[in-house]
Amino acid sequence: MLTITHLLVGSVSAGIILQTTSPVALLVGAMAALLPDIDISTSPAGRILPFISRPLEKRFSHRSATHSLLASCLLALVSYGAWLLLKLYAGLALPLEIIHALNIGYFSGWFLDCFTKSGVEMFYPLGVRCVCPGNRNLRISTGSPAEYWLMVFIVALALWTFQVNASGGFVEQFNAWIAAPSGVYELYNKEGGQFLITAHYEGAWNADRRPVKESNPIIGTHNQGFLVDRKGQVIKVGTETDSSVIVSKIRAEKGPPIVVKTQTLYLEEDSIDPLLPFDRPMTYLSGQIAIDSPDLLRLEQDAFGFKPIVQGGRNLTLDHAPIQVALALLKDQFITGSLTIKQILSQEH
Repeated sequence: MLTITHLLVGSVSAGIILQTTSPVALLVGAMAALLPDIDISTSPAGRILPFISRPLEKRFSHRSATHSLLASCLLALVSYGAWLLLKLYAGLALPLEIIHALNIGYFSGWFLDCFTKSGVEMFYPLGVRCVCPGNRNLRISTGSPAEYWLMVFIVALALWTFQVNASGGFVEQFNAWIAAPSGVYELYNKEGGQFLITAHYEGAWNADRRPVKESNPIIGTHNQGFLVDRKGQVIKVGTETDSSVIVSKIRAEKGPPIVVKTQTLYLEEDSIDPLLPFDRPMTYLSGQIAIDSPDLLRLEQDAFGFKPIVQGGRNLTLDHAPIQVALALLKDQFITGSLTIKQILSQEH
């Protein structure tokens, strides 16, 4: 195979298996795919590392020892062992993804040669040549039109893989395709601290079973469901009985970058004044407080589904209560307790 074919296959293999768009990992995978051909001194790897290539060339035939499962196992043993030793004794924590890319690229480099006319000694030291397919006329000759068509296919595969990986990877795309809650959890837990995650869901309102199909930003999780901001109203979407919307399908989409700030405020018979500086959209209060005049409280909430504010006599329990709702409710109260303030801000703030 041509050098460019090996480079492409090594890079694409690393991208597919690691589900990454990291340029370093893709480059390491590409370069590692050239290493099996170090058993000949005229190869790119042989010209760069002649002191390794020439002894190998004298001792082994081409596409034998370096093109085998044994060689891949030895490389894995050395590379992962070196990574562990450097981490334990030198404090150098190289990204493990790079070590994975090295091994993936090396394996793809020699495995690709199974499709050539002469094949490889996959099970070295056994001298059996492994080829695919069995018909010699269907295998690929170096520089043949078949190899160029293979390169076109690999380039197309590389572009598609890069697009999928940039959108979260194959698992995330599959979860989004089947609209599974697990995919939403995975994306929210992975990216929810840096990006606004929007939930697209279908189902029915818990209260009257009216059908609903909406898209709203996720602001948190609650048991097995998600809390979303529905134009200043917090509702829970999920499959549990306390959900405001019982979903049949749900998927998530990554939006613009955000900054999430949290702060705890302690109140001792205070009015709502300490809360006023935080009054802005997408600000939510959680915690437990006591109020002095529960008879003045006018708490109106959905009887079926999630309740961000729960009253028990003088005590209130807040769970992602929108600050505008809380301020309107508590404006005539003196408050004692602690509140955690969560703000979801665009990166301009």
